[in-house]
Order: sequence, then structure tokens, then C-alpha cells
Amino acid sequence: YNGSTEAVRYAMKLGIDFGTTRIVAAFVDRGNYPVVVFEAPDGNSVEWFPPLVAVKGGERRYGWEAWAAQEDPGWTVVRSLKRGLDYAGPGTLVQIGEQKVPMQDLLRELAVALKTSLLENSTLPVNRQETLDVMLGVPANANSNQRFLTAEAFRQAGFNVVGLLNEPSAASIEFGHRKRTTHQFSERMCILVYDFGGGTFDASLVELDEREHVVICSEGITTLGGDDFDEVLAGLALEAAQISVVEQDSLTQAEMFRLHEECRQRKESLHPNTRRIVIDLGNVRSGWPQVT
Repeated sequence: YNGSTEAVRYAMKLGIDFGTTRIVAAFVDRGNYPVVVFEAPDGNSVEWFPPLVAVKGGERRYGWEAWAAQEDPGWTVVRSLKRGLDYAGPGTLVQIGEQKVPMQDLLRELAVALKTSLLENSTLPVNRQETLDVMLGVPANANSNQRFLTAEAFRQAGFNVVGLLNEPSAASIEFGHRKRTTHQFSERMCILVYDFGGGTFDASLVELDEREHVVICSEGITTLGGDDFDEVLAGLALEAAQISVVEQDSLTQAEMFRLHEECRQRKESLHPNTRRIVIDLGNVRSGWPQVT
């Protein structure tokens, strides 16, 4: 309390990148901005939260619970829900399994699952009495519906949304901040910042100096991202292993999930010295080979 009958509001300040394939959160801690670490079902600690939705009958699960459900053939698991925002409005219905669910409800319930995991299953030093103030990162080319649906979902989930920030612009602000704090500015500069995410490819042209930060323009492609590379890698791997069309069509939902995860992990392990990648299809179905 502040010495009177008026209560002081305690708030944890967060930045959340609501990504297509991963949600990443960081918090303000005495001038530092550590990334929140979550505990995955396999006991590993990871710096992201999966934006997954799983449906079975009339039941829905989100996040890590949806991740675990993909091993159960009775569940339908949807990846990359955010890609549907490109055409969605407040009343848009999404068909998942046997359910038709408003997109706004799916986003709100996903945000609720994220908040629960932040409070109960992460390194975020917060208690339930604290308000979660959040700045949300959104694609540079996000339309008004995308921005509204994202912000409203987090508000309905109990977050205090303080603003939306284009993701490439956020990166340029951090770049400028580091330049200023280390006194590296010699003249006004123009930089191009790109964000090649799981579902979108965005770029912003930014002009900045020691005092100003001006976004000249932002553009993006809503149908190009890491998801598309995973699909191509999966197709190439199955072709290289000479997996027949019949066998490909027989892949279960869980096996398709593992195939895309295997391809994503191999893709993300690439570095400048990489000469080849090995995709282990045995992680998809027992007895299948490794391919290069």
C-alpha cells in the first residue's frame, strides 16, 4: 500500500512474440529482459510455448497439453493456428475435427493456457495477484482484424495489453538501443530488418540515429515461412527414402506431427558450415531409414 487506503497495483511487464510455431515471452527484470523458460512434458526446459490446439469430441486442449495429445489417435491436433488469422474476422468459424469454433474463442483459450503456464509452469517470478502487462509482437503486415483478434484474445484471457508492436520494428528498436548505450552512432543510418518466422516473412525499412527511430515502411508476405520449408523438406525426405504414396497416405496424425518436427529440428540446426542434413525417418515410423 502507498500509505493511504488506495492499493498500489503491482504488475509484471512482459513482451510476448505470438509466433506461428512458437510463442516466446520475456520479462522486465531490473534493466534486463530474460526469456521465460517453460517445462516441457518430457522434462526438458525450453524457451517457448507451443501454439497448438487439440480437439476430441467436445473437448479442447492447448499448448503442452495439446502437444501430449498428438500421440493419441483420438485427438485432432492443429498446428500454426495463427496462419488462419490472415482471412479471419471476429465471427469466423474454424472447423477442427467435429467442432466448429469461433477463431476468437480459440485464440482466447490459447492465451488462457499460456497465462496458466506462465504462472504455474515457468521461470517467470510472478504471483497470481500481479497484473501481467504485455506488449504483443505482431507481423508487420498484419491487417486490422489480425491485430484486433490478437489483442482482444489476450485481454479476455486476463492480460493487460499495453500495445502492439510490429516484430521487425521491435528488432530495430533493440538494435538502436544497443548502438546508443555503447555510443556507436557516428551518423544517421538506414537499416533493413527482416523477420522470417514460422508463417510469415516481414521486413521494415528503418532510419535511426542517436535520438530518433523512424519506421519508413513495412511489408510482408503472409503465406511464406518456416512451415513451408518443413513441408518441402518432408516431401524431399519421403521421396529420397522411396516411401510409396500408399505408405505416405497411411501416416497417422502423430506420425505426420513427428515428421514435421524432425524436419523442423534439422532445419533449425543449419549453420554456415553445414554441407548436408540427415533426416531420421525412424523417428517418424519404426524401420524407416535415415536420408541425406
